[in-house]
Amino acid sequence: DGAAGLLISSKEPKNTALQFNQFASTLAFNREKDMAWTIGDHGFEMVLSTYVPDIIRENLQSVLQPLYEQYTLSNSDIDFWAVHPGGQSILDKVEESLQLQPKQIEASRNVLSEYGNMSSATVLFVMQKLLRSDLSSGTKIISMAFGPGLTIESGLFTVYNPS
Repeated sequence: DGAAGLLISSKEPKNTALQFNQFASTLAFNREKDMAWTIGDHGFEMVLSTYVPDIIRENLQSVLQPLYEQYTLSNSDIDFWAVHPGGQSILDKVEESLQLQPKQIEASRNVLSEYGNMSSATVLFVMQKLLRSDLSSGTKIISMAFGPGLTIESGLFTVYNPS
């Protein structure tokens, strides 16, 4: 289990921080049975099919396109990826599909190895690991998480370092 939170402010930060640039969301149609949460007698009951990594791979470009269009970016312009490590197979499919270098997704793999999948909090652990890795101002990061339905939520961030 894990817990995480964000502090969002319009004030200029005194320490290294992430500037939130853009948010995008997509829904993989007709895939709600592949990833679902229901509330049972003992809390949340999750359904997670083995098709989830392939569904994510098939829908990556549709969620990334809006992030790229406004800032005239492509995959090669993104320095690091904070991908929710829902499992090794998900990370493998994202890395393969986007043709990432292992270092670009390393923080996600490290969080999966160190903590496992903590559900919603996990991607924030990945972002924290990236922030603690001494990134220079202007570094571009895309954060990506997955949820019931099957939804893919992502955000484009730029590292801001006041020094």
